[in-house]
Amino acid sequence: MQKSLKRMLRVGMSGVLAIAMLAGSTGLAAAQAVQTIHFTGYFDKQLRAQMAVTADSFPVVNVRLVKQNEPDMVYYDVGTSILISKDEVLTNYHVVQSYAELSDGDEGTLTVASPGSLGQPVKAKIIKTDPVTDMALLKLDKEIDAKPVTFTNARDNQVVYTIGFPKNPAGDLVILDEDFPSTYNTIAKSRVFSSQASDVPGKKGIGSIVKSMAQGNSGGPVLDQNNRVIGMMTFVYGGRTYYITSKTLQSFIKDSTTPAKKQVAVAGKVSN
Repeated sequence: MQKSLKRMLRVGMSGVLAIAMLAGSTGLAAAQAVQTIHFTGYFDKQLRAQMAVTADSFPVVNVRLVKQNEPDMVYYDVGTSILISKDEVLTNYHVVQSYAELSDGDEGTLTVASPGSLGQPVKAKIIKTDPVTDMALLKLDKEIDAKPVTFTNARDNQVVYTIGFPKNPAGDLVILDEDFPSTYNTIAKSRVFSSQASDVPGKKGIGSIVKSMAQGNSGGPVLDQNNRVIGMMTFVYGGRTYYITSKTLQSFIKDSTTPAKKQVAVAGKVSN
């Protein structure tokens, strides 16, 4: 059925060709093969093998959308995510926005898959969003066999790595209900330009790296040399890639797990 339908890819710094939003052993399942990763920058053999294991903690996100008034067209949004627990991932809101704002009569699915297990996609649901800061928390139907991340703060000028799912050199994106391309994701080396950026009007809680990353990296991590997350890529501005800081990400996660205070009636008033 899918093969007979027309396909439209929505590419942001999330991956519809029509829209550009940019928007050692672990005891876990086998990592993706090194040759399925496109590396940019210098990575020696040992680091490539290490990053292949690390990459499993950053699943691809697919939104598949069929609109009621275009039944012969399939729209896709492709992005990246960060595994914060075995069954939860963080990504950018704009990656899943078309699914979150699904119109009556339209049909959509939301799936994620670890790059070492692309043949085993997992359905997900959105449990919390913040469109202003461009964050979304997704709950998975079952656990992913990869290591959840740890967070740390950034420093100006430090060496960092990014992992995401932009188009590969052949121009292909990872679509989970089609044949997979020869390389799945891209791992790049970069450097922090500003750990607390203030040069983008109206944006707070962000930092920047020196490279302008390709579309498809939305929701992907910025990692230090110990593979700790210092931020999540969100947009490109002025030739640099901006990320949501680890502090902002952790606050969002904490707020999503904090139960709301029970309202108590006191002397005719309601107080928290």
